[in-house]
Amino acid sequence: MPLELRTARVGDVARISQLHADLWRVSHATVFDEDFIEDPLEEAMVAHWQGLLRGRKRPGQVIVALTGHQLEGFVSASLQGSTAQVDHLEVREKMRGRGIGRSLLGLLAQRLRNEGARAATLAVPAGLEDLPRFAKRFGGVLGPVVTRERLGHPMPERTIAWADINRLIGACAG
Repeated sequence: MPLELRTARVGDVARISQLHADLWRVSHATVFDEDFIEDPLEEAMVAHWQGLLRGRKRPGQVIVALTGHQLEGFVSASLQGSTAQVDHLEVREKMRGRGIGRSLLGLLAQRLRNEGARAATLAVPAGLEDLPRFAKRFGGVLGPVVTRERLGHPMPERTIAWADINRLIGACAG
């Protein structure tokens, strides 16, 4: 079945929230306390995505990847000045390695460049072993570990930065 990339809609909130919570239960199990990882995490995701997709107040994009009716991944970013700040890039585990993340990130970068972005950043959880390789492969610069608040909880993250968004677009195309 072919992959479809499109702008997220309000009707996608439940699927995005579910996939996001499922992925974070695995990747962030050591960051969030056990009580939050269960029901409160899903409720927090629904509130987050409803807020983001209903009456978006800041410039940005949310793009989903689908095969048929199955949500395989999503990416979201806001435009802060001339920088595209990518907050979420998530792909269903069994679909990783098929270029879905690269396709999502590339389309997002193109769209935000058209809205005035000249640079880009991608926030990722700290501690992922392949971050240096990912940053190098896509021509970005990996920043230090910083702690940010996500869903009301502190989370250690690193940022991959591209001074020229065209470099990111080119890396995603290749």
